[in-house]
Amino acid sequence: MIFPAVIIFLGTTFQGVGMFRSGLLYDYGVGYFGPLARDGVWHEALVNQLKLAIPPQNPGFAGQTLSNYHYLYDLVIATLSRFLNINSSFLIYRFFPVIFSVLLGIGTYLLAQRLFKSNKVSILAVFFAYFGSSFGWIVSLFKGEPLAGESAFWANQPVSMNLNPPYAASLVILIFAILLLDLFLKKPSIVKGVILSLGVGLLVGFKAYAGAIALTALSLLTLKKIFFDKNFSLLPVFIFSSIIFIGIYLSIGKGAAGLIGFQPLWLINTMIDAGDRVGIPDFTAKRFAYLGGRKWFNFAVIELIGLVIFFVGNLGTRVVGLWGISKKFFKDDLHLFIFLLMAASVVPALLFVQKGNPWNVIQFFYYFLFFAGLYAANSFRRFAFPLMVAIILITPISSIATFRSLLYPNPPAYLPPGEYQALNFLKLQAPGTILKHTYDTSLRNKYNDPYPLFAYADNAYVSAYSGKPVFIEDAEQQIILNTNYKDRVGEATRFFVEKDLSWSNQFLKDAGIRYIYLPKIYYLPMAESEYSMTKIFENEDANIYRVR
Repeated sequence: MIFPAVIIFLGTTFQGVGMFRSGLLYDYGVGYFGPLARDGVWHEALVNQLKLAIPPQNPGFAGQTLSNYHYLYDLVIATLSRFLNINSSFLIYRFFPVIFSVLLGIGTYLLAQRLFKSNKVSILAVFFAYFGSSFGWIVSLFKGEPLAGESAFWANQPVSMNLNPPYAASLVILIFAILLLDLFLKKPSIVKGVILSLGVGLLVGFKAYAGAIALTALSLLTLKKIFFDKNFSLLPVFIFSSIIFIGIYLSIGKGAAGLIGFQPLWLINTMIDAGDRVGIPDFTAKRFAYLGGRKWFNFAVIELIGLVIFFVGNLGTRVVGLWGISKKFFKDDLHLFIFLLMAASVVPALLFVQKGNPWNVIQFFYYFLFFAGLYAANSFRRFAFPLMVAIILITPISSIATFRSLLYPNPPAYLPPGEYQALNFLKLQAPGTILKHTYDTSLRNKYNDPYPLFAYADNAYVSAYSGKPVFIEDAEQQIILNTNYKDRVGEATRFFVEKDLSWSNQFLKDAGIRYIYLPKIYYLPMAESEYSMTKIFENEDANIYRVR
């Protein structure tokens, strides 16, 4: 067991270094590595609201209950933080990333053992689970750029797993649910069935994508067992899982179906069109020319080539998994269930887009990549030793650049010490809604990397550090959540330029604003004394006002 343990240790480090270094107070302030200045901060803000109420208030849209978001992961964080008096930042950035990565390795090893009954294949499966990557480095090579390109074909790779903790949690749950399904299929029992139903049903609360593909695969396997095997043992599990799924979906969803739009091959076409992805202008021109000229065969060929590029590019060396699939696997229920999961992961990514962030549907595809790694490991049985070594060496190239970027001395974003002090002061004040200045996209041009959080991106940092809901914050997240955010953006923007004090004071009253948080990069349009508010805090970085 030494080799699996070593790979799990290395893999946990590979996946966790950016998380481990984030959310800590350095001399320059609180640092955030990778995309955590948006995504990690959102989870901090949401955890704070979950400590106050379930369902929680939308951290960046005060007064509205959060909907269209899977928050069970955040609820686990909030519960542990509140009752064990553990800092939620520690749980988000250090504790759970280790737990998820270690369980990923253990679960992958056990699953591969069940599927292939080989220690060597199981060890290789763990390797692919951590270090599998795309062929993005080839794209970088053709463009004359440094070798990188983890997500050149859209999909993030295992190195970034913990940067998306709901996905990490859902993948671990799914792996162990599959192991339990194997035990249930061999010897059904009520206890196993109940636990399995809970695992599959609760997935939607951790990651909606995972819940959808798991329930779809379970429904199809149940039909196969009923109609071909005359076995009804899975039917209660499917029914109970569905009840849990629907209950959670209805409790967290509000018009969630409207968040998905039918737009076939959007990911493939944008991958080809976008210069920051694969970017093949000649293919783009031909596609439009064939479409406009109604040359359907030529158009279909171009789309097919794009589809192949998408699959092979994202799979990287895991494409050898084609040689790891045997006909006999289709007669095994566990292999069949995994194949159904893979199919359910691919179809939505190819046919649909998500409102606000169309590319978000690529997250369906992440599960396909994981399972492809299992069969890639099994394919090594057919390869000569030199080829095996070459594949192992090539596999992580694209992701190494991501890993290396997370080792840079300074993060891309940070919370300045003065703002950290100001927001901690605000955290101690009585409950109330905060008004902050809307995000100004031009601010990034005024700073060099690293950027203060207010200039880096529109994020939920004020809510995250104050523990209070903000009138409007993190508009990008509000788009994903399908809130009517534009009116609030307009009102908040107007307040900070409006010289009609009667309107401004009435707005504060009507909107229920209790505090105004203002980094000193911004100014009020009129003298402070003209507003119905009192300054309660000031330092070198921020002013805080309480509305009278």
